Amino acid sequence: MKKSEELKSQSQQEDSDTKSFGLLCKSLREKRSEKFVEGWLEPLKLRYDVVENNHKFTIVTQKYGTIDYFPKANSVLIRKDNQWIKPGLKWIIKFLFN
Repeated sequence: MKKSEELKSQSQQEDSDTKSFGLLCKSLREKRSEKFVEGWLEPLKLRYDVVENNHKFTIVTQKYGTIDYFPKANSVLIRKDNQWIKPGLKWIIKFLFN
């Protein structure tokens, strides 16, 4: 069972509404991370140099320079311009795979 599914089931079993909501939010963040790792990380590694650092993926490109992707927040940081982009996965698919 994936971590996102475990958190979701814990959320449903919780009596406190606030604790349940917190676990549900954590579940959604984990699901975004799992989606990136399972579906997009390998094709990205074939095209670019990708390094994982503590829930952050650093991608080195020719055109944009060094990019940090935070899958749980779905945000991209382009270091050269100090620019944050959200939603990050859509940007990665649009600009790094085309």
